[in-house]
Amino acid sequence: MLNFLNPSPPMQPPSRWSDANPPPFQWLPAGVSFLRRQKRPIMACSLLGLLIGVGYLSVATPQYTAIATVVIDTRSAHPVGGEIAAPDWQTQSAYIESQEELMQSPATLRGVVDTLHLDRDPLFVPRESGPVGHAIGVVRSWMPWADSGAGLNQADRDKAAAEYTLSRMLKIWRSGTTSVLEVRVQTPDRALSAKLANTVTEAYMSQQLVAISETTRRAGTWLQSRVGELRAQAVAADRAVQEYKAKNGIVDVATGTGTELINEQQLSQLNIQVANARSKVAETQARYQRATASTVDGVTSGGVVSDGAQNTVMARLQQQYFDAARREADLTTRMGPNHAAVILQRNEVSELRHSIQDELVRLTQTYHGDYQVAQANLTAIQTRLDEQVKAAAATNIERSELRSLQSSADAYRQIYGNFLERFNQAMQDQSYPITDARIAAPAVAPMDRSTPKTAIVLAIMLTLGLAAGMLIAVTREALDVAVRTMAQLREATGIECLGAIARAKALSFRIDSRWTRSGRIAGRAGNIAVPAAFRYAAASADSDAGQAAHRIGVAAARQTARGRDVRVIGCVSVVSDEGTSTVAANLAFAMAAGGQRTVLVDMNADTPWLTEVLYPAAKAGVQQLATREAVLRDVVQADAESGLHFIGQAPASSRNGQSRMANLRGMLAELRDRYDMVVLDLPPMTTGGTATLLSDMVDGFVLVTKWGSTPRPQLSEALSHIVGMDAFFLGSVLTQCDPERMRLYPRDQAQMQGQRAAPLLTAAG
Repeated sequence: MLNFLNPSPPMQPPSRWSDANPPPFQWLPAGVSFLRRQKRPIMACSLLGLLIGVGYLSVATPQYTAIATVVIDTRSAHPVGGEIAAPDWQTQSAYIESQEELMQSPATLRGVVDTLHLDRDPLFVPRESGPVGHAIGVVRSWMPWADSGAGLNQADRDKAAAEYTLSRMLKIWRSGTTSVLEVRVQTPDRALSAKLANTVTEAYMSQQLVAISETTRRAGTWLQSRVGELRAQAVAADRAVQEYKAKNGIVDVATGTGTELINEQQLSQLNIQVANARSKVAETQARYQRATASTVDGVTSGGVVSDGAQNTVMARLQQQYFDAARREADLTTRMGPNHAAVILQRNEVSELRHSIQDELVRLTQTYHGDYQVAQANLTAIQTRLDEQVKAAAATNIERSELRSLQSSADAYRQIYGNFLERFNQAMQDQSYPITDARIAAPAVAPMDRSTPKTAIVLAIMLTLGLAAGMLIAVTREALDVAVRTMAQLREATGIECLGAIARAKALSFRIDSRWTRSGRIAGRAGNIAVPAAFRYAAASADSDAGQAAHRIGVAAARQTARGRDVRVIGCVSVVSDEGTSTVAANLAFAMAAGGQRTVLVDMNADTPWLTEVLYPAAKAGVQQLATREAVLRDVVQADAESGLHFIGQAPASSRNGQSRMANLRGMLAELRDRYDMVVLDLPPMTTGGTATLLSDMVDGFVLVTKWGSTPRPQLSEALSHIVGMDAFFLGSVLTQCDPERMRLYPRDQAQMQGQRAAPLLTAAG
């Protein structure tokens, strides 16, 4: 019966690694196996890539790149002006990028074309010649929209073409974030590359000089006209100031610190005079008061006149008085107070005192006069000051308008001075123009070619070829759904694989006219002609075919021991040409050689290959036996060597369609009773339903699959159609295997890992 069991897997040796901690690099064996399986397309594509690279190197035109280095220094000092302030890095970077674009601008390219006459060089202006060029010209004339030079003469077209070609050869590279620009020109000629690079830098410098000179000239012209306008405005403003001063009587006086109004100067002087007059009044008043006090007693207690030192007369009288008083005291000490000389000296002292008093009276009157004069002078100066203050106040009122006029005149004068300075600077710049760029290193003819690089081209082509080979290999691996290993067969069918029969010359057999003739001769003699390919399992028990036949027999015996009598074995495949007939014949001959009564029945009515090989002269076959039109001895042919009996198909003229299933069941029941083992060669599942219809009469099926041929989805699909039938599979056999290729696939356990939970179509009873 058909069983859908999920028995426990067979005992496996304990693993060193748990599923939670898989061994490292467990993908490496599978990857190596994949590369070994697909090494042919990978190596072929890699070799093809190398050959393409070598071919490209052999036909490619070598290109040489010359490099000229230009430095953009925005902080360079002007020879006439001062040093320019360094801009911020963003502004400087934008400026350098702008210069980079200007180096490859049409103006620069046009200058190079005109300088070197590139419009006459065939390298830059290819000429269309011959029939192909003429045909292209005709096609372009029919398509006006494709002609980008419509309306231009031939010379302008040649220059435009040369500029376009030069732009493709020219590359401007900036070294990181520095101010260094590399002018790179790539051509097939070393010297031409260097010449073009240097000419590009010179054209750029010339364009910059012309631009600066033109800008300076325009600025100078504008500044010149502006300076004239400002001069007139400044003169007019200054004239308005002077006219206003003359109209209002405002006079400026030059001083050591500048200029000021005469009213202000006079007011300042009057202030000083008032202060001096007040000081003079105070001084004369004090002198008069001291003189008045001294008039009462002109001689102090010490004999000193208080204000006697102010004139020579008083000073002389005081000195005489002091001398006379000293002599009087001396005489009085020596001669006594009543001596005539003392009296005479005392009279002299008294007379001197009276003289001093008289002089003091005179001085007091003099000081009083000086005091009165000082007071009168102070009064006059104060009056003049008050008048000047009133005049200054009136002038200040008038100066409000004057200040406005003066400010306007000063502003015009300052603007005029600034523009005049700029105009002079512009004239100097125009006479000595410079640029911010300088050539750091001119281009020289390169020694080595820049493209193509042999190592780079070969490495790239090898990499591309390897990538293409890997892509093809992965695609082939993904699209390869054929059975390649026993594990894949178990995974696709759920049936235990009992053997893998390698592709061998001993198992190959072709029907030719000689074999057909010998088979007919053996048939007339009551025997069958058996090729060596059918006896291979019996003759070589250690071969793949012998081991597969042995395992099938063991599986049948194991099922018999379990209570399921397996005596009718059907060999079936999903599609044709899978080796089913060869497996059935080898199985039958191996069982017959083992001493079992075995009959081999060819049930494939569409392609009765076994009949054509073993008994081509058969007059009756399975159809006649099933319908009782013939008895068993009429359709059975025996092998004298092994004792195997064979029942083939009747000739095509004797086949009247398919026999009824009841007749076939009766025939199989009879064969089951007469023989120990009945081996059936069944037609493919996709061409007929014989295997499905006989599932209740066949004790065990053997699924035969050709290595690398049958798709696994087709196997699963075909087996799914007989799920509901009472079918039992002893196992499966993989035929025509390639052992060398099979070694390149992972082991069965590795392929079946993770698939143990899937339901299996097993041989369990």
